[in-house]
Amino acid sequence: MSCAFGELKDLCARLRALEAWWRAGEVDTIRACVDEADVLPERQAAVQEELRLAEDKLALLKPDETPTTLNRWRELQRTVTACRKSLNDLSSASNALYAVLGIELWWARTAHWKNGVARINAEQG
Repeated sequence: MSCAFGELKDLCARLRALEAWWRAGEVDTIRACVDEADVLPERQAAVQEELRLAEDKLALLKPDETPTTLNRWRELQRTVTACRKSLNDLSSASNALYAVLGIELWWARTAHWKNGVARINAEQG
């Protein structure tokens, strides 16, 4: 399963709306995760663009077996491989953030609900 950026962005927006009910001991961690989720799309776009450029350059190479061409092919292939690995790592990070922030959203929603119930009970009591 892979989490799309829109899903992560929506989750972060819902979590921010409940910031007053974040678990006290986790506020810094939640904030760091939300901040990371905010910059993730830019990082993914930059790596995707680097990958596209390297693949375009690879497509233009003529396989003439000269040392210069072979060296250039190796260099571009290393870039392509590194970019693909980075995209995979960023996708894994996105999935992990989605899982962690989803859990924190649950706790915030629970705290918000309990607060509402307590307020109603106090008004009626």
